[in-house]
Formats: sequence, C-alpha cells, structure tokens
Amino acid sequence: MQLLEGLLNRVSASKLEAPGPNEQQLEAIMQAALRAPDHGNLKPWRSVMVSGEGRHQLGELFKQAQLQRNPQSDAQTLEKCSKMPTRAPNVLVLIASPKEHPKVPASEQIQSAAAAGHAMLLAAFAQSIGAVWRTGWVVSHGLIRNAFNLQEQEQIIAMIYMGTPSIPLKPVPKISSQEFIKQWH
Repeated sequence: MQLLEGLLNRVSASKLEAPGPNEQQLEAIMQAALRAPDHGNLKPWRSVMVSGEGRHQLGELFKQAQLQRNPQSDAQTLEKCSKMPTRAPNVLVLIASPKEHPKVPASEQIQSAAAAGHAMLLAAFAQSIGAVWRTGWVVSHGLIRNAFNLQEQEQIIAMIYMGTPSIPLKPVPKISSQEFIKQWH
C-alpha cells in the first residue's frame, strides 16, 4: 500500500475478530510508532499488549471499576464492561510516559505518544489489520491505572483494539478541508 493511499483511506474497524496481528506485523506496527515525531528522541511512551485470557481479566477489572464508579450498576452495564476488551483479539494499551527534560515539556511528550498511536493505526491499516482507538472513562480510572502500573505523570492515551475486520470497512467520508485551513494575513 502506498503511504498517501493509506493516509487518505484509513478508517477505524470497530468489529474485529481473530486473528490479530502476528509477530512480524506487530513488529512493523511498533517500528512505525518509533518513527513518530519525538523532540529529544525521548520515546516518551510505552505499551502493553493484552490478549488471550488477559482480555477477560481486563474485562473483570473494567467491571470492578464500573462498580466503584456506580455501585448501583445494573447487570447489563456490568456485563457490557466485562466484555469490552473481548471485542478484539488484541488490545494494545498505549501509555504516555513523559520524562523530565529541560527543553521538552510533558505536553509535547504526550503529543508524541499520541503521534506514535496514530502511526500504529496507520501501520495496522497498511497490513490489512483492523484497528480502532478507544478511550472513555476506563483510561483514567484508578483501578485501571494501577493495573498497568502507571506512575503519577503517566496516562493511558489509547486502548488500540486490533484484529481482522469482521465486516467491510466503511468508506472514507468526503470532507472539505477548506474549513480547516485559513491563510494568515
């Protein structure tokens, strides 16, 4: 796939099934992330892959976190929470991990981590791997933060669900770029 074609046609794949990326595909995804813009070459991010039984364990954590958020949660809500990580064969948890640096503020490092995540999505798409960037309340909940050993300065940027698209990808919407760019002076 040509680079520009991938950039112009990537869409999220929300319905995913096995198989997920193999070792070589995952390595390409990680190498793409390592090419993200990164002032100071700090690599201010880390990732954790959740697959297999780990997805069910993460689902139980989501359920427990939901109960902490709302002890009155109904069975349907709790079931939904427990099944969230099983919507794909792999969930890559992307964590921004800013480092102390005299010239590179934490905000710029967090942006670099997000750019690494976008590169992961593009690399997945280039290899016909479906991927979707998910966040929501779970990424900032204390129970989930603790499960991934987040330090105070760290934050989960995304949970990137990956697998084989189980339905055709939606066509890319046509959006005029004119409202997103203006000439200065």
